[in-house]
Parts: sequence; C-alpha cells; structure tokens
Amino acid sequence: METPREPHFFKPLLPGFHSGVAIPLDFYSKHIQGAEINKPWKLRSDASDQIWEVIREGRTLTKGWKEFTEAHDLRIGDIVIFKHEGDMVFHVTPFGPSCCDIQYTHPHIVKEEADADDAPTFSYDYCFLAEVTPTNQKDDKMVSKI
Repeated sequence: METPREPHFFKPLLPGFHSGVAIPLDFYSKHIQGAEINKPWKLRSDASDQIWEVIREGRTLTKGWKEFTEAHDLRIGDIVIFKHEGDMVFHVTPFGPSCCDIQYTHPHIVKEEADADDAPTFSYDYCFLAEVTPTNQKDDKMVSKI
C-alpha cells in the first residue's frame, strides 16, 4: 500500500487534553519514529498566520500544546486533524462537536487574550459521542460501528 504524500491523523479531545496529546502508535511508527528527538513540531492552522512550536516527548505533544489549544479555544469533544506537511510541520484543523471545522468569526484571527473584544466565537449544533473502552484506549484508536 502506498504511503500518502501528506499523511494525517485525528485526535478526539478528551478530559485532560490540555496537558498533552498522544500521537497514534501506527502514525508514529510509520512517519515519526526515528525523527530528530529534540526537533519541535511546528503547528499552523487556517485561524492564524502564527506558527506554534510544540515539543514531542516520546509519542506525546507536550510543551507548547496548551498554548495552541487555548489560542484556538479547543474544548472536550472537539476533534483535531493533523496533516504532516514534512520536516515536522503540521497543518492542524480543529472540528467542533458538529463534526464541521470550527469557524472563527474573523478569518485568520485567533484569540490572544481572554478578554479581547474581537475574540472568536463558535457555534455548535450537536455533540459528537463516542464510547471509550479499555481496548480502544490501549490500541489508541476508535472504530466506527455504522
């Protein structure tokens, strides 16, 4: 099977996600393992021209991740898609519980201060529900039963 040019993965944000997010084992072993350990990931999104540097510790994104999530006002239940563009640069697309990408009221502006007058607003129509089991936590993946 051919490897995608821009491999990607998604992560549902569960309680405690601000402290770090685990890279799925399959993605890590195919695309990250063996990469320079101390090289920070560079995260960018359509919400801003800013690039966030995030440190990877093992298979977990840690230092800098909290700042990224706060700037994008990410919440439990959101889904984040990481698209690897090469050289540890990732385009990140956040999706809300409506399963649609989060729309910021001002394009290319991300909340920088909690009390900013022009802070982005979000609209959620319904929730994303998933059953978390010991098996899918251990395997670090979820399977849809549609």
